Amino acid sequence: MTEEKVVAIKTMNSSGLTTMNTYNYMATEARGEQNVGYSVVDHLNFCLRLRMEQIEARDSQTLVNILNQEQSEDSNFCFRVKFDNEGRISNIFWRDSMMLEDCRIYGDVLVFDTTYRTNQYNLICAPFVGINNHWHNCMFACAFIGDEKTKSFVWLLETFKKVMEDKTPTSIFTD
Repeated sequence: MTEEKVVAIKTMNSSGLTTMNTYNYMATEARGEQNVGYSVVDHLNFCLRLRMEQIEARDSQTLVNILNQEQSEDSNFCFRVKFDNEGRISNIFWRDSMMLEDCRIYGDVLVFDTTYRTNQYNLICAPFVGINNHWHNCMFACAFIGDEKTKSFVWLLETFKKVMEDKTPTSIFTD
């Protein structure tokens, strides 16, 4: 990716254009996808890195402050944060005392389904949900992960098991 293309993509992203709109623009300017000079996957990965860079120190600190406040108010509140090689938050997981209690009681069946990067930081929301005795959803935990790689899911599921007192669901429904 040339420096000119990097600047153009950053400008379009900061203007609010979607990742695919920026790629389509680059393809139009180059007179076809075959002339862009890189693949759509390269473009998607580059835009993902741009979004992760937008999680500035103050945003991360604000998040940690909120989680610490929750922990001071709820002795069973638990959160885990994983950082990437550059010290930015890559994954974050939390659950409170009610989530823990619901999981203890109704945690035999777990529904786990991730969203597709619908927040401003392009993170994937990963809620852990169950169903109580009134057939209502109950949240056992929630997380945001930076990617859908095996390593992230291993970290996430191991963290879930550990903070849920090693309770293992009998059944897991997922996509």
